[in-house]
Amino acid sequence: MKHFFPLMALFLLSAPVLRADTVLLGPTNLRISETGEFSWVDQTPAPEAFDNFWAYRYYPADKKLTGKGVKVAVADSGITSHPEFNGKHIMGQDFTMSGGLSDLKNHGTGVAGIIGARGVRFTGIAPEASIVVYKIDDGSRLIGPQAAAAAVNALLKYNEEHPDDKIAVLNLSYGVSGGGFAALTNAINRAHDSGVTIVSPAGNYGFPGVFYPGTLSTVIAVGALTSDGASVYPQSSYGPEVEFIAPGDRVYTAASDGGYTLMSGTSAAAGFVSAAAALAVEGFKKKNGRYPTVDEVKTALKAAAVKVPGVPDIAQGSGMIDVRKLEKQFAAENEKK
Repeated sequence: MKHFFPLMALFLLSAPVLRADTVLLGPTNLRISETGEFSWVDQTPAPEAFDNFWAYRYYPADKKLTGKGVKVAVADSGITSHPEFNGKHIMGQDFTMSGGLSDLKNHGTGVAGIIGARGVRFTGIAPEASIVVYKIDDGSRLIGPQAAAAAVNALLKYNEEHPDDKIAVLNLSYGVSGGGFAALTNAINRAHDSGVTIVSPAGNYGFPGVFYPGTLSTVIAVGALTSDGASVYPQSSYGPEVEFIAPGDRVYTAASDGGYTLMSGTSAAAGFVSAAAALAVEGFKKKNGRYPTVDEVKTALKAAAVKVPGVPDIAQGSGMIDVRKLEKQFAAENEKK
């Protein structure tokens, strides 16, 4: 007489012996212990370690140009005492009626760090540049164009009184979508014509339309690059006025509490370009014995810029400034060989 066995029975008889913590069916993160208890194993992939210093790897700290002998004005939310600024010559003026230069917004300190941090934990792009602080934002996020105009006029007055030690670069962290302000436009144009390179963020709305005053031909508007080094920061505004792109995604910099922070946006990106402009001014002064015009600075920066592949021109302009290429323009003849 023949005997027939159910198919499942045959499978069980022939199946290998499995460990008690293995199951054949169900979610792959379900486990059974030796005592028969069920548990779940978290299989969420561990986040990749973020390189806090990714932005600065584009700007080697051992470069020959350091911003020495160049004054850079930062018109922003002020500045707070920080180890990265110890020993630096910092002066300034408050245009907010807040009674001091203290940074209540944690913004101006970050931009100043990108430009001129001396290298305690990170090195700014122009670590030997002098910083002039013009406080135009009291932390309320309501920056008036009157304060910005007053700051630019103060810069002009300082330069008239100190023609041999003038402020050569202005990082103007002010921007509004649409419109303009006659007094500010006039002050900016005068500063440009007197030889001050003015840099401003393109804006953080992420749509077409660069913020004023970046729309002015006398201002360098800067877009922001993401930390992958290959794409535009999502909130970076764009348009034909954008002239350069620079890191603007989680940039490591000084914080107003005396520590460090990650700063994102086109204001951070503008800090890199302002610092690069200071390097160009330094190189030009060493080579030619005089302050350059704004056109001479822009020509040098554009000659040193490299396009980011895949990024539209309206978001990057001439591209990322390569400081190695920049300093080669000012190297002595025997150093070029």
